[in-house]
Amino acid sequence: MKKAITRRQFLQGSALVGALAIFPRSTLAAERPALNIPPLMDIGRGRPVRLDLRPAQTQFDKGKLVDVWGVNGQYLAPTVRVKSGNFVKLAYLNNLPQKISMNIQGLQASSDIIGSVHRSLEPKNSWSPIVSINQPACTCWYHADTMLNSAFQIYRGLVGLWLIEDEQSKNTTLPNKYGVNDIPLILQDQLLNKEGVQVLDKNIPQFLGKRLFVNGQESPYFNVPRGWVRLRVLNASLSRAYDLRLDNDQPLRLIATGVGMLAEPVEMDIIRLAPSERVEVLVDLSDGKTVSLISGQKRDIFYKIGQVFSSDDELIDNVILELRPEGMAAVLNTKPSLPAFSLDEFNLKISQERRFTIRPSDYLINQKRFDPKRIDFTAQKGSVERWYLHSTQAVGFTLQGAKFIVETQNRKPFPIKQLAWRDTVWLEAEQEATLLVRFDNTASEQLPFTFGVSDFMLRDRGTMGQFNVIENRQ
Repeated sequence: MKKAITRRQFLQGSALVGALAIFPRSTLAAERPALNIPPLMDIGRGRPVRLDLRPAQTQFDKGKLVDVWGVNGQYLAPTVRVKSGNFVKLAYLNNLPQKISMNIQGLQASSDIIGSVHRSLEPKNSWSPIVSINQPACTCWYHADTMLNSAFQIYRGLVGLWLIEDEQSKNTTLPNKYGVNDIPLILQDQLLNKEGVQVLDKNIPQFLGKRLFVNGQESPYFNVPRGWVRLRVLNASLSRAYDLRLDNDQPLRLIATGVGMLAEPVEMDIIRLAPSERVEVLVDLSDGKTVSLISGQKRDIFYKIGQVFSSDDELIDNVILELRPEGMAAVLNTKPSLPAFSLDEFNLKISQERRFTIRPSDYLINQKRFDPKRIDFTAQKGSVERWYLHSTQAVGFTLQGAKFIVETQNRKPFPIKQLAWRDTVWLEAEQEATLLVRFDNTASEQLPFTFGVSDFMLRDRGTMGQFNVIENRQ
């Protein structure tokens, strides 16, 4: 039920409507802030990486400096880029007033390397794992994963990208200049008070902020070279899913999920992105025209005026990023190529089947709420299982330390052209999905992996479980 609009809201809305009517659209667009690109930490073999989790400051509203959390003194975290086959001497330092658990989502490694909800980093303490990178190119992310408190810590700013490269991906014609034509986008919806401070009620089941921030900037713009642009999009929102599309009705070209690349670019009008999910898409800007990546439907001035009086959960501005191409058109505008793709690794032998019924509103999976002392199941390293998933409401689903392909959705085969490894998927309400899950990494009973909804508010309230992975004894 929608809330009634107060007289004050009506007067404020009326004033804004008048302002919208006076100013042309081009003037409003010019007010967008420039996109901030997270600093890049390009890591060589064995080079130490220091990630200092500590308080920082930022301005969500111009002129209002507020306290937040971040890494190495900045709001949000730097992008870590590593090469497959290398190892990283990682050092987390907790200079925050709460205990923290960290996770590198998408990294295919054992739980003692990735992190676990059971490995807490107390204030003023550090943790220094040696991280081995042994997987193809992909876009991972690292974030707070603290038991029953991950939503608050992610919302405060403990979020960053972790990019993996390999020789095959480097030898393609994909855009690869970080922050130039290879652009990281961290999406978070926010609710701010009049002082510009983040507001989060941890007692509500889900959080949907009214304002969309990308790399800490509200619906920004970015000047890009004319030609092909690669967008690495991470949904770091607590509960909100996004329907990615271009406002010029041209398709997005999906090239990768958070764990693997596709065989070739797939043209898609809309891409649904669940919390914790990552995708890589290509956009062709060779015609030199400005285009915006948006979430949901296109909005004209009349839609925006109507939204002034709305009290629902729609974003005030659904523009994720306005892309402004500049420079001369390239003489040759060859469509970027992807690395060689082999179907052999998808020739999977199923060893076991499991069924999971998810009731997010009751915080239950198979009639059970999360219990940190309970291991829900044990898998064999190297095995593949078929999982049947059914959720009573639309929600994202994710798991740690393993990967899967989507076999069916709503009892229909998943499109073969979108075949790729994943770790997160969107589940529609009352529709069954089947996943083929591969377990290549071990996790002990003391440091288990987690699975469950990717909505961090619902996870903190118990809509998740734990599993360990043991060596095959045969």
